[in-house]
Amino acid sequence: MGESYLSSAMIPLMMTLVLGYYAARLLIFHDTESITGKNGAKFKDKEKYVTESGKLILFMAAGSFIMAIIMYFNAYVAVTQIAVWFLIFGILWKRMNDKYGDTKSHKKK
Repeated sequence: MGESYLSSAMIPLMMTLVLGYYAARLLIFHDTESITGKNGAKFKDKEKYVTESGKLILFMAAGSFIMAIIMYFNAYVAVTQIAVWFLIFGILWKRMNDKYGDTKSHKKK
């Protein structure tokens, strides 16, 4: 069970590390280019965007870590948990982006 579990939990654990890395780049270094690219996006409120997006990415990292733990007991529950977590993340990200995000994406075409 131990070896099988570790091979199954490796992806959520790696995602926890990757998401934690990007959250740190946002919250500590205020590096918006790490998630928006080098297009030089102009934000409505860059400081709020950095803070909120960093927190949301930490939220997703926590979800990945919790998924890895739940996988030990039941894989179906773990997949359901991360699906719900991702849905909540998507809704919160859209709200955050509408409030503080790139001004270019809000112009009417």
